[in-house]
Amino acid sequence: MLIAIDASRAINETAGIGRYTRNLVKKMIEIDQKNQYLLIFSFWRPSPQKEKLIKTFGQSNVKIKILKIPGGLKEKVWQWRLPWYEKFLAGADVFFAPSFFEVNFGLKIPQVATIHDLSTFIFPAHRGKNISQRLSRRAQAAVKIAQKIICVSASTAQDAVRYLNVNPRKIKVIYPGITDFPSAVKNLPSSLQSKSYILFVGTLEPRKNLVGLFKAYALLPPYLQEKFPLVIVGAEGWNTGETFAVFRALKLAHKVKFLGYVADAVLAKLYQEAAVFVYPSLYEGFGLPVLEALSFGTPVVTANISSLPEVAGKAALLVDPNDPQSIANGLQRLLEHQEEREKLAILGPQQAAKFSWEKSSRQTLKVLEEVGRN
Repeated sequence: MLIAIDASRAINETAGIGRYTRNLVKKMIEIDQKNQYLLIFSFWRPSPQKEKLIKTFGQSNVKIKILKIPGGLKEKVWQWRLPWYEKFLAGADVFFAPSFFEVNFGLKIPQVATIHDLSTFIFPAHRGKNISQRLSRRAQAAVKIAQKIICVSASTAQDAVRYLNVNPRKIKVIYPGITDFPSAVKNLPSSLQSKSYILFVGTLEPRKNLVGLFKAYALLPPYLQEKFPLVIVGAEGWNTGETFAVFRALKLAHKVKFLGYVADAVLAKLYQEAAVFVYPSLYEGFGLPVLEALSFGTPVVTANISSLPEVAGKAALLVDPNDPQSIANGLQRLLEHQEEREKLAILGPQQAAKFSWEKSSRQTLKVLEEVGRN
């Protein structure tokens, strides 16, 4: 069987769906020597870094094709019902779209698509009305075209039924795996001290609830703020005006450190050495940073809604993300009670071990083979 995959996000995005695509596709082509693969990578501007990354997918059962096309144009063209892409895929039996954006409206071969979250339906204001409507319409069209839908959590599957009107029998829940981090760097950045900071990891955007986190941090007793600075890791996303307005109003400049995007080796060190990891997101399709923190044995405070209880299990302290006092209470409880931190440090890796990219890739491969045969 020839399995075609649009793996573009693996080279165009570092976090989120990009990380999902990289890990899943690499593991799939590694464990499966029975099928042949055609990997599609699209990008526009010349990039030696992307070309180097593409080469890491090369092996005997893989053929690679590169499309030079701007992302905005690709989004439009993929919605046109044109026959050329069918020819480009050279006789593939099934096509895998690692997100609904890669679903191609002109293909006659069966398609499988992954739905990661439906935040534009639940929090349309976070991305703005026009963008949210555009993304929501694309998701609605994609799930009608795809023969099978993979959801990254049971919570996302429920959302797909509710907001996209997908037949539950069309959905397969397949959890992502644990990030395979490189060896951690030797030293912490920004003069941080081991086990003496609170860590948050995620793109800076409204859904991640940094507004609630800043308010919660400001509620902590001064001695805890003095001992445990709040470290924010992640690139700036969109609609961050309120986030930084609250940050300035609470006068947290000397207590909060923004590190921006960091390399995985640095991120691994930050996870390892954090006193507590906090992730009070208002909504997640999965919540990969929580799983990453658990795998390092870092005590976790996270939200009690959407997919996060699925990921955390009994290995994290769950709080109400809509209540800054609840977040603050969770942080204070772990920061002040070593025995609680030690308990979660044991439970975290045990919970994280339930998730693996090998398991995820084998389950995904089974879906692709079933759809391709039928």
